[in-house]
Amino acid sequence: MVKKDINEIAAVCSDCGTCLFTCPVYNAELMEPTAPRGKVNLIKSLMDGRLKPNRLNKRFIYQCMLCGSCEHICTKGVEFVDMMIDYRGTAARGKKIPFLKKIILYFYQSVIFKKFIGIVDILAKTPLKKKLTIPARIKARANIKKLFTKKPEQEYYDILFFPGCVLTYFYPGIIEKTVNFLKEKGFSVVIPGGLVCCGFPYISQGWKNKFFSLRRKNKVLFSQYRFRYLVVPCGTGVMTFRNYYDFGDRDKPIEIYELTEFFYKYIKEAPVEVDQFKRGDGNRGKITWHDPCHHFKSLGIAEAPRHFMKQLGEDFVDDSSALCCGFGGIFSVGFPATSKKILKRKEEKLKELGVDTVVTACPGCYLQLREGLPPGKDVKFFMDLFDLKE
Repeated sequence: MVKKDINEIAAVCSDCGTCLFTCPVYNAELMEPTAPRGKVNLIKSLMDGRLKPNRLNKRFIYQCMLCGSCEHICTKGVEFVDMMIDYRGTAARGKKIPFLKKIILYFYQSVIFKKFIGIVDILAKTPLKKKLTIPARIKARANIKKLFTKKPEQEYYDILFFPGCVLTYFYPGIIEKTVNFLKEKGFSVVIPGGLVCCGFPYISQGWKNKFFSLRRKNKVLFSQYRFRYLVVPCGTGVMTFRNYYDFGDRDKPIEIYELTEFFYKYIKEAPVEVDQFKRGDGNRGKITWHDPCHHFKSLGIAEAPRHFMKQLGEDFVDDSSALCCGFGGIFSVGFPATSKKILKRKEEKLKELGVDTVVTACPGCYLQLREGLPPGKDVKFFMDLFDLKE
């Protein structure tokens, strides 16, 4: 990762503002320091010494989801996500990330959290559920641990499946269905035991040492397996592996795919189980696709999921707005009020479209929409579109 000079970025960014209307945080708060341009000016002022670090400045620097909306629309080619990763913490000086966030992130990858994940089920029944968007976990039909392999059981695999944190902790049934479906389609699949977070939540907050530690652990595990495709059911994870991991040390290049992307390329003819959407009156209602930010704005994935959604015929209503859901990982914990404002815009758009069901492929968006949308709105993960042969 090469640090971009803030003076060069400010020279092309400061007087523009093209990205203001597409930034979910700015549209929620309508304050210049919450906009991409405002953050560029703020960071430059801190680096120049014209401003001194304080709690408010630090808060503004972290009040960004790194969703890529500004990069997607930028006419000047500013790589805003990398800029924020480079300068977060540096401009704030002192502690690299807010103490509370650091505690949460540390706990997130701790043995304690993994061993006592069941406490989430208890907290989800308390008032904290709404305040902290604590998900009601959907448990797997079988023991999820059986899907993880401690050591290679065969010489070569088609797919190394990286499930990610949210699905592993909260929705393991989706992992089980995905792996079984891929095997049903003839692919050999492995999930190495001992995988850790891809590291984006840490590097996004400026905690680079922790990121490099997690990256090192994952790469050691990857090196123990021979495989062709790295498939990740999370656009953020795909972006992390493509942009912040170096796989040039492998004998053969690996292809990294987001789940819908892989389906579109290799299982394009997979039929959608359309009847599952039927309600009591026999109708399916209106169904739309939610574009996760990193899928659409950073990876450019739009056609792949819509290829499958179009099998729903006239019941599919395309939401081309690509409005953010407001999750942003740890952003929703640090800025819950802003997160809810962003989600409200999405909710209003769904109401405008008359949508009954929302389908998405980002575990974070799935969590946010399931827990945040009003009763009556059904939320499904991409894999829910398909039916397994029993």
